[in-house]
Amino acid sequence: MVAVLVLGLVFFAGGGWFYAGEIRDGALAAKAPAPPVLQTAVLAVGDRSITLARGPGAPAELTTPGTWGLRWAAGYGQLGAIRSLGPDRVERAFTRLQGRAPRAGERSAVDGYAYPADPAVAAGRPAREISYPSPLGPEPAWLVDGRRGTWVILVHGYNAARAETLRTLATVARQGYPALAIGYRNDPGAPASSDGLRHWGATEWRDLEAATGYALGHGATGVVLAGYSMGGAVVASFLLSSPLAARVRGVVLDSPALDLGEVVDHGAADRDLPLLGTPVPPALTEVAKGIAGLRYHLDWGELDYLDRAGRLAAPMLVFQQSGDPTVPVAISETLAAERPDLVTFERFGGAGHVQSWNVDRPRYERALRAFLERVAPAGAA
Repeated sequence: MVAVLVLGLVFFAGGGWFYAGEIRDGALAAKAPAPPVLQTAVLAVGDRSITLARGPGAPAELTTPGTWGLRWAAGYGQLGAIRSLGPDRVERAFTRLQGRAPRAGERSAVDGYAYPADPAVAAGRPAREISYPSPLGPEPAWLVDGRRGTWVILVHGYNAARAETLRTLATVARQGYPALAIGYRNDPGAPASSDGLRHWGATEWRDLEAATGYALGHGATGVVLAGYSMGGAVVASFLLSSPLAARVRGVVLDSPALDLGEVVDHGAADRDLPLLGTPVPPALTEVAKGIAGLRYHLDWGELDYLDRAGRLAAPMLVFQQSGDPTVPVAISETLAAERPDLVTFERFGGAGHVQSWNVDRPRYERALRAFLERVAPAGAA
């Protein structure tokens, strides 16, 4: 019995310490977005079409219907409808957005951002890099001017590039709203926090507050906030913490990570124990979360924004795919169930993360346009 207890203690203490480090590396550590891996060969380029090689290691997006980005060494474009599909190739509609046209034999990368890292391309009009003052120092942002009084402030997700927000920015800009896509603490080119960790809104909300203050100080009469994945947690924390939340007219959330504990549990359910090959026990995950809380100064309850959904006041439009592999769709379902007076939930099929726009761009943009016109119509004071 003593031996069993000792082995159990070693297993949970040692395993908990190990997986606490995994939580840090996979959910807290601030890292620059990884450069794209140009692995997909271009086979042929036609009149508004492109043929790409399809192999065992090809990304799922290559043959997923919808709208996707395609990056190559000297340019960027968009993939559209699938025109033909073979065992070793796929032909898709193609629009070049930036740079020279791709050439047969070049390598490319498919991505979900759908626009190059230039907000002017997505907006269809000039954009500029600005900085806004935050508690840690100047933070980078893209600004696209517009004719309306309400600004839309866009907040990217965990270790994602600002380009993640450009799919929404494109729609917002076409409707005439000024758009501010912000960077925040620990991003490349932004001030670093003392620990260099992401805190899922617990600290980053102050940067969003500063960006909102910047917008209000430059002519905004109100704001709509749009958050993606962890950016949704930043938005929720701001709504619950900042006096400027009263100036928010509406909120758009895409795959919102409103409970970090649930996100960690979701990821752990797909992990196996080293050597043993058996699933990670939920009890070990709980021990790891407790150790991570102590090691990295996390208050898991503070990062459960669903628990305080009753305090939210702004209308919300939520997008998510049913099979999201990163953030469980149950988070969005719970938010919609707890606040049916505020939340419009647009559920999409598929198993992507922050890819609802990609799989059904027309539906996504219709819902977004209608929501913006409802919460911030033209001429609103």
